[in-house]
Amino acid sequence: MAAHNSEARTPAGEDRWLEAWRERGERVLPDADGVLGDEAAAQLREARRPAVVEVLGRDSVAAAVAAGVSGDYDLFLPTVAYTGTEYGEPATLAAAVAVLRRELPRRGAAVAVLEPVALGSPRLWRMLCGRYAAASAARFGFHTPCLGCHLYLHALRIPLARAAGCRAVIAGEREDHDGRVKLNQVAAALDAYVAFAARFGVELVLPLRREADGAAVAALVGGGWAEGEGQPACVLAGNYLDAKGGVSYEPAAVRRFLEDYAVPAAARAVEAWLAGRRPDYGRLAEGLWP
Repeated sequence: MAAHNSEARTPAGEDRWLEAWRERGERVLPDADGVLGDEAAAQLREARRPAVVEVLGRDSVAAAVAAGVSGDYDLFLPTVAYTGTEYGEPATLAAAVAVLRRELPRRGAAVAVLEPVALGSPRLWRMLCGRYAAASAARFGFHTPCLGCHLYLHALRIPLARAAGCRAVIAGEREDHDGRVKLNQVAAALDAYVAFAARFGVELVLPLRREADGAAVAALVGGGWAEGEGQPACVLAGNYLDAKGGVSYEPAAVRRFLEDYAVPAAARAVEAWLAGRRPDYGRLAEGLWP
């Protein structure tokens, strides 16, 4: 991953968002939380086709590169989002943004890349991923925090996208990872995430959804970058794998968890954010459990 590590120094201008990523406070509302600075807001207003892009590891950066090459966008607003279970060196996120800035012009993509912003809502993450673990297992026949976590990540970006005038959020989910299944990226889950964003007037763009070949993904970021390498890790990674590393799941159960609980709970949070309010996190699940 030499090409990625060579970009690992953190520019001084990015200290603010890295500090926010480390602090992990409530950081969703573009105005109240100071997510968007005046300079970025002005650039977004001048852009004709801006988009919010997810930044974490290789696949997210590759998806942004693919979207940039398409010619559909002229400005990217990178976003880094924190969850309740990550660990590692956040400077790798700055390195990922540096790769995006390097690879877009190399491929002839005339897309400006703003400074990243950090987003997070620890209390929403708890409600979607942790609080109802036992209840979910009893009701739906399984529980993994990963489904709620990816829904959370997409929900966080909706208020920012709306405030920034971005009609699209670009993310790196893939249904097939070289023959491996990731439960938070199966078809039923991705369909739910796309529909959730559309509910709020935002298109969730998944350029790599049908790309199963990791080598093709790596090529988009210059090669030499393995999946999962050079990004913060999660202490719960692989929690849905059986003892032999396999994945067994019922698509209907995935849909039921999302449709009957996670999506309506997350929608209540997004509705409050779009109204400029903090959600009453303790009441997001009200009426959703038998």
